[in-house]
Amino acid sequence: MPNGGSDCCGTCWFNRRNRGERGYDRAHDRDVESFCEIRDVLIENPFWTYCANHPHRRPQRDPIPIGPIMRASEGDSSGMGTGREVWMPSPDSEEVRQHLLDLLERLPAHVANDRYPARPGLGEVVVRQLGEFKEGRAEKKIRWLSEKLPESWAGVAREALAKIRAEE
Repeated sequence: MPNGGSDCCGTCWFNRRNRGERGYDRAHDRDVESFCEIRDVLIENPFWTYCANHPHRRPQRDPIPIGPIMRASEGDSSGMGTGREVWMPSPDSEEVRQHLLDLLERLPAHVANDRYPARPGLGEVVVRQLGEFKEGRAEKKIRWLSEKLPESWAGVAREALAKIRAEE
């Protein structure tokens, strides 16, 4: 099955076509369209579309949207996420924001469970999304990340901090 990575919407349990199961079953009704049940959106190209709620990232079935929906960039055929771009932004509500803040507080545990090799990983999505939302409640923790973690993480945290502080 050619696709852009096994963490795609085509194998997600939130895809209505998969009837709440993870993976892809060719026997499922082909007349059922791919539709994300937690984001309420039709997924036209499910094997080249991704989000951080996929079972490879959140094996405990997390139904609150985390970050944007990504898609493969034009010309990306790697399947490993080297060319993923935002297709639809994250929904923004107090429930979504609070969930991201909760994930941020327990970030090391969540990052340890996210073993999928394609980027962006769950932790990166959480930090970037809080930056996109300019969520001031995350500033202290993200500042700590920017000061204490290796450069690959610190850079992501500094970008998010710059966006949060731009609101001030």
